[in-house]
This record gives sequence, C-alpha cells and structure tokens, in this order.
Amino acid sequence: MKRQTTIDLSKAVYAYLQWMTSQQYSPHTIALYQLILKHWIMFANDSSMSLGDLFTYETLKAFEAESVLKSVHLAPIRGLAQYLYKNHQLDAPVTKPREALPDIYEAYLTHYENIQDVTQGMIRTYRNVLLGLHRYLNDDDLSRLTIGQVDAFLNHYNTGYSQTSQRTHRGCLRGFLQYLYYQRSILQRDLSAFLTGPPCYAQPKPPRFLRPQEVDRLFSSLSWEQPRDIRCNAMIYLAYTLGLRPKEISLMSLDDISFTKKEIRIPNRKNTVPMRLPLPEEALKTIVFYVTRVRPQVNHRTFFVNLTAPYRPTSHYTVSCDISACLHKAGIAESAYCLRHTYAQNLLETGASIFQIKEMLGHDRIQTTQRYIYVHTQMMRRGLFDETI
Repeated sequence: MKRQTTIDLSKAVYAYLQWMTSQQYSPHTIALYQLILKHWIMFANDSSMSLGDLFTYETLKAFEAESVLKSVHLAPIRGLAQYLYKNHQLDAPVTKPREALPDIYEAYLTHYENIQDVTQGMIRTYRNVLLGLHRYLNDDDLSRLTIGQVDAFLNHYNTGYSQTSQRTHRGCLRGFLQYLYYQRSILQRDLSAFLTGPPCYAQPKPPRFLRPQEVDRLFSSLSWEQPRDIRCNAMIYLAYTLGLRPKEISLMSLDDISFTKKEIRIPNRKNTVPMRLPLPEEALKTIVFYVTRVRPQVNHRTFFVNLTAPYRPTSHYTVSCDISACLHKAGIAESAYCLRHTYAQNLLETGASIFQIKEMLGHDRIQTTQRYIYVHTQMMRRGLFDETI
C-alpha cells in the first residue's frame, strides 16, 4: 500500500507539472513547485497515507513543520490538490477549516456580500466579529437580544483595536441588527439605531475629483509600451468617461460591448438596473487596442483577464490597484474612485440634474448621489466671486 500511494502521487505530480507547462507558467515557478512537491512525495512516502488523507489542512501544516526546506510554500500542494479535484481524482481541494456559524449568521454574510462591493478580507473581518458575538452570547436566543448585550460585547471585543477598526466592527453589528429586524423579523425593534460610538467631530469630506490640470497630467503620463499598461489604460478610460466602479469594470464581458453600435451594456449595477451607454471615441479606441493587441486568446468571455497563466478574470481589487498606481505615477495621491467622482462632477457641470446623475452612476439612493456632488467648484466661483469660467 505504501509503495502504491507513492507511485500514484508521483504520477499525479508529473501530470500537474505538465499541465503547468501547458498553461505557460514561468520556468522559475515550475522549478519551485517541482522542488517542494519532490519533498512532499518523500513526506507522503514516510507517512503511508492515502491521497485523500494527505490532502488535508492538518497534514499540510505537519509537512510545513517537518520539512527540511528553509522556506516552505504550501501553494504548490494546494494547487496540486485543486488539479486532482478538477480531474475527479480527489474528493475535495484543501481548505482551511473554519468554525461554523449558525445558519442565521451565515445567511447574513451571504446577504452582505451580495449587496455590497466588498473584498474577501472584509468578509473575513465580519465573520470574525459575528463569531465573537456568537461565542459571547453563548447560544442565547437572538430574538431576546438587547442593545446592552451588544454594547457589552463591543466593549470587550474592541479592546486594543484602532478607532477605524472599532467603527468597522460597529458597522458589522449594525448591519446584522438591521438584517435581523427588516429581512428576518427576528427582533421586535430595530436596535441598530442605538448602536453608536464616540462622537466624531471631523467635518464630512466631499468626494475627491480631479481638476482639469490633473486630468491632463494623468492622461499625458500614460504609457503604451507594456501589455499591463495598455490594459490599465483601457480601465482608466472606462472609469473616467463612464464613471464605472472597479467591480463593474472587472465584471465586463466581451458580449457587453457592441463595437458596431459603439455602446456598452452595464448589467451588474448596485441598483440592479442594467444600462446601455454610448462609448466615447477615445474609450472605444483604447479598448479595441487592448482586445486586438494585448488580451490573451482564452475561452473566458470576461473582458479583462490576467495577462499571464493561469488566465483568469481580473478581480475588482486588481482593477482598483492598477488604476491607483497610474494615478500615483502621475503625482496624484488618490484612489481609483476619484475618476468616478470626476465623472459625476463633469455631469453636474454640463447641467445634468441630480436624478440624471443618479441613474448614470447606478445609485440605488439619491442620498448617495448627493455626496458625489457635494462641491461644484465652478458654480461656487461664479456665485461668490462673479468669475467668468
């Protein structure tokens, strides 16, 4: 049995490395994976485990602790497990065990992820807060939950955290309480209104938008030499000329763009109302250049994909980071969202109403749109100083 396990695993590793080669992984990555997987085979040979028992989180941690390698990355073993799983040779890929939450907590996390544009890191933060609350309540009936219990939990849980993290934790519980009251009718009253933190005396900051000279500086600084630069430039034009969110850009499909009609369909909006928008000439030229010169010929219909193997759809986090990097390169210390704010400001200055701006931005509440047009610089200058712009 011991010999058979080793032979089967050796064949699996060989097939996996061949697959990596076919997917155009770099030779350096393949060599690193081969080295670690070689030690993994020796570990498996000594353990006499079946393939199923080998690919568990606990076994991977044991290998990491016992390995003679100076630095052990578990990604090669996780990748091998994923490869075997997809080829029906393993019942499940390797996953890190996490403490299960009652169904109501899991349902809220799913609800929160569906209605908000959040990272997996934020989901993990919310999960940790809800796990702490569940432990603190010790399986008490949520229908009898009081604001005193929530406050007492937060006072205990927030110890040692920064003010920013404490606000995040309160926001998590505030959303959870609203969910229990409005969506599930578990609470008799909405307790979220009573969940407040210490007063914050800072003045609200209007969204940051680019001034004309900053816009000129950004677009004059764009590079068109490297494939990643060209892909990022297409993202920038879509964000600036159409006000698209990073997530909307990442979810774009080739099927959403009509090159003959010069328009784009945006199906995944926060207000759940799909929209067709005309593609400005400069944006159209940029995305055509990206598609014809840069985009890999892959089966994915997602418009933006990774430029190196494995070819996967580009995440909204990558979109945001790439745009922010271009802004910083141009000497503009802002995030990707400032292009969306600039789009809203441009609409306002062309005479669009707040309702028109709301629809163009895909907002579900007009209060959100009001934040985007908090300051109208040219209007203020005309009104206060009688300037001719």
